[in-house]
Amino acid sequence: MANSSEQLSQALEKVSSENLKQVAEGIQAAAQIESEGISFYGKQAEKFGESQTGSFFKFLQGQEEEHLKAIGELKQALEEKGDWVEPKLSKPEKKMFSKKDWDKENSEGITAILFALWKEKQAREFYEGIASRIKNDGAKKFFLALAEFEKGHAEMLEEFVEDSYHTSELIMG
Repeated sequence: MANSSEQLSQALEKVSSENLKQVAEGIQAAAQIESEGISFYGKQAEKFGESQTGSFFKFLQGQEEEHLKAIGELKQALEEKGDWVEPKLSKPEKKMFSKKDWDKENSEGITAILFALWKEKQAREFYEGIASRIKNDGAKKFFLALAEFEKGHAEMLEEFVEDSYHTSELIMG
């Protein structure tokens, strides 16, 4: 996924600007994060097929598509009206799989799960960074909501890892 720390830092500067045009440009970085997530999760869902792991990645792909749509609506509202909109996001269930199902899968999926966990944490930090720098209350609320959803995804991924019998392979090599 292409976003470097420098690109994210520049996007944070734009989003925290008082200039709504710059804010809209900065929000494009958020859209890129979500687009990359959609692509990654889609590829993993295809790779793992109808398995529990594949279903989990398909779910995460749908979540990122929902986030991208919300970001697009925000960008449009800012460009057209100068208004912040509240994100319309659905809350996922916390427990989406069972240890038994994961164990039937394979240890190969753990690498993809760990990479996804890292990307979800990176996205959360980005959204929290925006929220901490921006002055508009509507904007803070929007980005804190996105950060909270990314946090929830990270927690699900952590649970996926913790429920795996394959964690010993991570430690022992």
